[in-house]
Amino acid sequence: MALIYTVVRRALQGYHPFELQALGEDKEELISQFIYFKVFRFEATHPHPEAFPLHSAPSNGHAVCAYFRRYLIDCLRNAAHQRNVSFDDENVLAEVEQQTAMQSDPVGSVLIQYGLDEQTVRESAAHFIAGLDESDWLLLAGTLGWLSNEQGGLSQIAARYQIASYHYRARKLGVTLKKGSLPADFASTSIGEWITRTLGIDIAAENRVAILIVLGILSEQSQAPSIEPDPAGDLPCNLPQQA
Repeated sequence: MALIYTVVRRALQGYHPFELQALGEDKEELISQFIYFKVFRFEATHPHPEAFPLHSAPSNGHAVCAYFRRYLIDCLRNAAHQRNVSFDDENVLAEVEQQTAMQSDPVGSVLIQYGLDEQTVRESAAHFIAGLDESDWLLLAGTLGWLSNEQGGLSQIAARYQIASYHYRARKLGVTLKKGSLPADFASTSIGEWITRTLGIDIAAENRVAILIVLGILSEQSQAPSIEPDPAGDLPCNLPQQA
């Protein structure tokens, strides 16, 4: 069991699917849960070994990653995990699962249809984030990035960092939308314009898988792994420059 744990953990160590960032949970914890529930199957209610045929076991590292990604998609179905990225449409989940099952690199296989690759999108996302002013950067962090697990949501973040008119700013940025908003409404936001004008992906139903992937990459790039507290207050020292 210890050997299996080590092998699976090593296979997943460098794997960063976009669903991982959408969940907003610690990767090591999710890997441990995956191994506990899906590899060791400690939660199984079937006492007979024939309930789990041998051919269902992953045979290589790529297969382990695919199984882990399916587990993350299952987690996203849980309403408790639908705060950062909405996956209400079951058809979207089915499309994502199909990409996972059929491709060794499902992210790349989707992006290549738009003349993009994952590294290009990551660099573009980093450039987009660097161009945000301080307040918008914090609002993005509060919905998709390093502040997304803060209790109280955006209202608490706005109060803590003294962000005025945060409702308006969040909608203009594209991290929140009014109820009943249309794709065109999202396309006119800052994030929507980045997706359409810079990446060349139209905000349309047929592009929803690509849009989810791009939002997942933006989520990952909006992390702040090396934040140092400002000696004069709560704001980090390495905030992006004013746009």
